[in-house]
Order: sequence, then C-alpha cells, then structure tokens
Amino acid sequence: MTPEEKFTFDLEGYLVVKNVLDAAAVDELNGLADEIFPRNYDENNYCRAAPVSRWGARFRDLIDPAALVPYMLELLGPKFRIDHDYCIFMQKGAHRGGLHGGPQGGVYPEADHWYRYHDGTMRNGLTVVTYCLSPARRGDGGFGCIPGTHKSNFVHHIPAAVRNFSRPAHYVCQPEVEAGDVIIFTEALVHGTMPWTAAYERRALLYKYSPGHSAWDQNYYELDDYPGATERQKRIMAPPAVGGRPDSVQDGD
Repeated sequence: MTPEEKFTFDLEGYLVVKNVLDAAAVDELNGLADEIFPRNYDENNYCRAAPVSRWGARFRDLIDPAALVPYMLELLGPKFRIDHDYCIFMQKGAHRGGLHGGPQGGVYPEADHWYRYHDGTMRNGLTVVTYCLSPARRGDGGFGCIPGTHKSNFVHHIPAAVRNFSRPAHYVCQPEVEAGDVIIFTEALVHGTMPWTAAYERRALLYKYSPGHSAWDQNYYELDDYPGATERQKRIMAPPAVGGRPDSVQDGD
C-alpha cells in the first residue's frame, strides 16, 4: 500500500483501488456469471448467491490476485485467511437492508468488527474485498458507508431513518466506481447496500477475509471443492488457527 492509501484507509475505513480488473477480465467474469448464475430475483429486485469462488477457476483466482495480496498483508497480517464469499446482483429499484456494522464494543460487543493501529502496524477484523463488475456512478446506489465510523464512539446514535436510507444525511457516502475497480473496507465501518437506481444491473462479488486466528462464518472451505487450487490458495482457505499456522504468502508463490 502506498502512504496515501494507508492514510486514506486509516481516515475513512475504506479504499477504492482502481482498475484491478481490465475490461477483458470484467467481460469474461460477466459472461461466466450469465452462464452460471440463474438470477432468481426476489420481490425487491435483489439477488444473492454463495459461494461464487466455486464458479470455476476465474472466480477461484479472485481469492488471491497479485494486485490485492499486498493489501491483505497490510490490513490483516501475514496469516490472513478467506472467511466466505458471495455475490450481489441488483436491478433498478432494488433495496436490501440498511446501514450496519461498526466497531466492536457498545452495540457490537462480541462482533469481529474492529480496527487497530499501533506502532506502525494496521490490523482489522473481518475485511471485505468487493469486485465491481458494473459501474456505480453518483446517485446509482450500491455500496454506501459513513466514512470514519470504524473509529467512532457514537455509532449507536445514527438515526434509524438514516440507517434505512429513508432520510438522506450529508455524512453518508456512496463511492463512485467503474467496472473493474475494487472496494476494500473493514466491517468496523458502518456500511450497507443503498437502493439501486441505475437502469443497468449492479453486479458485485464480495470476498471477505479475516485474520488467521478468527472466523465469522461457521462453514469452512472444503479443498475438494477447489480442484486446481494453488498451494497459496489452500493456505488462505485453511480453517482459523493460531498455533502452527503458516504464513499465507511464502517465498516461491
């Protein structure tokens, strides 16, 4: 991570990394999704499926792309692991939930939502990498957050009308992204899925990571489901552990 990226993540709790996927990769992933994902939209024009990492080699390889591994090491440490993954597809008018998350403590006393910085080291609990397979321009909706709330002491004071997006608030942000960009954020950040207003479909793939010692999801990855996985991917998919856990990235990977 660059010094500016570290500053931005520490300040706001999220980061937009531009052009992680080129146009050809976006087209390929979208084409594969069209073949694999039936898109059974609910009454809210919202559709979600998991795990997308089992949709084939191209989706499996999104676990540890070279462009993003340095971010995982910086944010989660040398023994980071993937916890779970899924996709969100939305059509115009879709809505789902509201703002949630926030730092551990207070209203989230036992959550794995935390952010720490000490003596040059930045660490997070559950952390999300969102691959944007479609753009989200100003006012389109999709990922939204309240920047800086990963360090806030007053998240329980956010009004319900703001949390459910029925009242706009100047402190709620919807980052603009293009297809191929990636949004990385800590679950300690108050965030949510804003109503989708664009005429085109929103397509997002969410890969969620934890420090090597912890887990959010109760279901662990089964390596038999990932034929062809690299040794590094196998280490990243391993169940949580402290003692004897190898570094996720090793010389020769």
